[in-house]
Amino acid sequence: MSALHKSDLPDDFRNELARLVRAGFPLLPLGGGADGKAPLLRSWAGPVLPLARILAPLCRAGLQVYGVRLDGLAVIDCDEDNGDLVTAMEARFGPSPVHVKTPRGRHLYYRTNGTPPNLRGEGLPVDIKTGPRAYVVGPLSQRPDGGLYLPAKGLLGKDALPPLRALQRPHRAVGGDAGGEAIPVGQRHAELVREAVQMVELVDSVEELVVYLQAVRDDLCADGATMPDREVRGIAEWAWECRLDNRIYRGRDSAFSLHRSALDALRGWQNGTDALGLYVMLVDLHGHAPGKRFALDFKAMRESGLTLLSIPRLRAARRTLQTVGLLSLVGKHLAGAKHQTFTLNRLRPDAANVAPLTGAHRPGKKGGRA
Repeated sequence: MSALHKSDLPDDFRNELARLVRAGFPLLPLGGGADGKAPLLRSWAGPVLPLARILAPLCRAGLQVYGVRLDGLAVIDCDEDNGDLVTAMEARFGPSPVHVKTPRGRHLYYRTNGTPPNLRGEGLPVDIKTGPRAYVVGPLSQRPDGGLYLPAKGLLGKDALPPLRALQRPHRAVGGDAGGEAIPVGQRHAELVREAVQMVELVDSVEELVVYLQAVRDDLCADGATMPDREVRGIAEWAWECRLDNRIYRGRDSAFSLHRSALDALRGWQNGTDALGLYVMLVDLHGHAPGKRFALDFKAMRESGLTLLSIPRLRAARRTLQTVGLLSLVGKHLAGAKHQTFTLNRLRPDAANVAPLTGAHRPGKKGGRA
């Protein structure tokens, strides 16, 4: 094969490498060895290589294959492109939004999260690759033997990667044969609720979520045949509704919404910026639990670094939130015993008065709402 100039490399290939470099992914040129997967550079595990140092060896060698270094990343490398195997891996380690089809199997991308298990030792045709001296062949690569690496789901560098989630419980082997302790019957519903919350923001439809939860039930739950499909579907539909209503809460790894009526109510106030900052903080800390009562200890908030506003400005902001109806006093101060307690309100768009938030729907025993 004759050497290629930079301009001879396919545009989609060059653009993909440039996009990944801009997104912060460390890459390296490949093409050595019998299979074309060995690095073309002797030293590559140090600083991130600039795009020119990646493209130049490929042009000289006439190759279109590169590696993605796994600094901070983890890839589940399946030797078989088997739907049941991929489903079992995602049921065990969490769903991956980025799949790449390899000549033999499939790569599932994650962020790293501790030391992964040895799946080969469990008899599975799967490796989990991670670490600064590990890499996998990147998407849109073509090895010298013709092997292609094609995106099968999502896009590396665009879709946010979740951490590789190792289950605390032993896993059951693919195909339904027990490979350890299964989820007990009394814990199946709660476990599927947790799985649904983890998965719901990474699927494209409630039907996809149903299929995923059914795989978890069949692969990991004790006596899965006694857990009906309608219960699984009920959990999936509840989680999907929570996603649509922006009620998925996972601590700091979650988003929250601000109703525009709240922003409108604070416009025009002299201390509107202070009031808005305090309101956003309170929604962040307490908004995931509608109706929650909480104290406002401004001195403690300043000492913990939650705000840099002075206590007089915080008090003025609190009074503004109370005046517009976004905050209500629900418990009086008792000297030496307790602080005043407050609760957040949601402004009603069709009336001047205020309606307090009610409790969010929660899944019942059979996947419905309590």
